[in-house]
Formats: sequence, C-alpha cells, structure tokens
Amino acid sequence: MNILLSVSGSIACYKSFDLVRLLIKNGHQVRVVLTNGALRFLKADLFKYLGCEEVYGPEDDFNLQKTEQMESSVLHVELAKWLDKLVIYPASANTISNLAFGRAEDLLSSIFLAKREDTQTIFFPAMNTQMYLHPITKENINLLKRLTNSGKTFICPPKEGELICKDKGVGKVRDIEEAAILIETLSFNEKKKSILITTGATIAPIDPVRYVTNPSSGKTGFALAKDYLSLGYKVKVIAGIYATKDLEKLKLNPDFDLERVTTTSDMLESVKRNLNNYDLYISSAAISDLEFSYEETKLKKSQLLGSIPFNKAPDVLKYVIENKPAHLKTVGFAAETELNEKTLNEKWERKPVDLLVGTSVHSGAGGKKIEGFGVNECHYKIFKDGKIEKDLTLLKSDLSKLILEELKW
Repeated sequence: MNILLSVSGSIACYKSFDLVRLLIKNGHQVRVVLTNGALRFLKADLFKYLGCEEVYGPEDDFNLQKTEQMESSVLHVELAKWLDKLVIYPASANTISNLAFGRAEDLLSSIFLAKREDTQTIFFPAMNTQMYLHPITKENINLLKRLTNSGKTFICPPKEGELICKDKGVGKVRDIEEAAILIETLSFNEKKKSILITTGATIAPIDPVRYVTNPSSGKTGFALAKDYLSLGYKVKVIAGIYATKDLEKLKLNPDFDLERVTTTSDMLESVKRNLNNYDLYISSAAISDLEFSYEETKLKKSQLLGSIPFNKAPDVLKYVIENKPAHLKTVGFAAETELNEKTLNEKWERKPVDLLVGTSVHSGAGGKKIEGFGVNECHYKIFKDGKIEKDLTLLKSDLSKLILEELKW
C-alpha cells in the first residue's frame, strides 16, 4: 500500500518516526509530508534514514529538484495520484482547521484538495483537551466529515491521559501500534457481508482460583479479523477472556466488534445472540469440552485427591450447524495431534461444515515442539466435501484468503 504520512506541528510528532518504521516493516511504501509546524520539532532527513522513500517540506511544490523526480512538474498532483491512503499523524488543531476550510497554502493542503474521490484519509488528532473540545475544533472536524471525498474520511478519536502540558484529559495521539492497525484495516467499501469469529480458549472453572483450559492464544482469530476488515467486511469476534490483547487494537475500527467470554456456556450464549446477523461463521476457538461442578469457595487439597467429577460442555459448533440460517456459511477448526484424513472425516461427519481446517497442535509438554498454539505459522489440512483438499504450512495471516478461496465466497 502507498501511504502518504503527513506530520503536523503537535508535540506528539516525534512518534511519527516509530510509525514510519512500523509501516515500512509491515511492507508498505511510505512517503512523508511535513508542515511548517512539524519542522519546528523534527529533522526531515531522519525519515529517510528510517527507510522512507521520500520526505517533502511545506514549500516543495516550488522545489525544482523535488518536482523533477515526478512524472510532471506539479508535485502535489502527482503525490495525490500516487497515494492509496493519506494519513495525518499527528493532526494539530491548526492543520485540521486549514484542511477543513480548503486553504491550499502548503504542500499538504494542496495534496488534500487534489486527491482522488476514492482516496482514504485518516486523521489522528493530538492537542490540549480544551483545544480538542472547543466548539470551533468540533465544527472543523464535522466539516471534514461532511465535505471530504464522499465520506472516505475517518477522524480517529484521541486517547485520554496526561498531556505534555501536565493537564489530564482527552487529546493524546493514538499509540503507533493502534494507528498502524487502523491504517491497515480501515476500509471504506460498502459493507455487504459480515463475519462472526470465535477465537481463543474458553476455561472450565473448578473453584474461585482453579480452572482447566488449553494454550490457545487467539492469534488465529486476530489474524483472520485483521485481514477481513482490510477486505471490507464487518467483523465481530467472540474471544476467550485470556485471548491475545492484540484484539483490543482492532477496536478503533468502526467495522469491528469484540466480546470477551469466560466459559464454553458463555460463548454458546453469545453465539446464539449473534448468529442470525452474520453471513459467515468461523469457529477458530479452542473451546473447552469439559465442565465442572463449580465450588463457591476454594477446595482444600484433601478434596482434590483422586478424580474431580466433570461433565461434557456444550458443543458450540454443533449448535451452529443445527440452528444456522440458510444463508450462513460455516468454517470449523480441528486442532489435532494426529492430523489425518480419518480423524478429519469423523469430525466432518459429526459436524458437516462447509469447510474444515485441520490444525496440527501440541502444547510443548514433555519436551515436544510447540505446534499451533501461540505461534505465527501452522501446518494445516483443508478438508472439504469428504476429502483433504490441501496440505500445507503457512502463516496464520495468510489463512484468511485461503478460506475465502475455498468457500468461493
């Protein structure tokens, strides 16, 4: 993706160095445009040292050396054609005001007016609380939302916390990890389809301090959600209470919803409430299949000798298959230490999903190599219509597109 990152004159602008590094590390082409305010805080050449393709100052429309690098002599027009997303991080009150009123007084504001109708623009405001809450700033933000490029503009609300002026309140720019994920996943496409994902491990409580679970991290659900958001789908994730905290970073995306649950019964109830609202259900959660008679007080050691009675937990995927609306596609996951056609076929016959993703797993107990849980790469067997379609090892981040291809969705 071609990202034009504009840095304006907020004290938070130093964070833009780390944002550039992260975006480049994630494989994007990044160019930087600085305002006059930013140049009071930053040295432009540092962005080049960090791997940025090019850095432009506010007056570079009149810099012959810069314009000669482009296909035409109109720098702001060429940059407006080049970019896929325009990101203003941080966005000062002054920059928001200038862009809202269409002042073509520097390179950034000229690019802003020259960009294509389908250009996606993301603002990350950063300023003192009173400045952010001032009616004029609010009106300027509303102007940007109403007037720019058919609604393809998103103003990311700043955080609350202690500001550089020692005041406490709203106005802190978003952390770079949150900003990068929003830049990568925010899509302005019309949302025609929606996806429900369960992920992470549920737990089976024994008493207030003990429970049984498994090592599932929820990384698969996070990778799926991130990719599907970027493709323009609405996504809801129902995650185990201890599933990866990376899921929280997706919450800035207006097309994402996250609900955390504790037990398998909790997950089932959430799925029941949501199932009819989605077009695709992906059961990537490592759901506990045990339930215990929960004790309200901590069991004594003498009570733990021998076996603890347990029951079979409800089967969430089975419920989905038996009660799903006609339009809903289903994807199941089979986490197995022995990943073979017999095992996968037995599961598929019990729960005939549209697509079954077999995953080779091991917790690492007994000195064995960890597989499947908490890692970024897995061995998968894709099972469909009674047979293994694919046998491959790939990154969890590459699994989302494979699922859609197999479903022809």
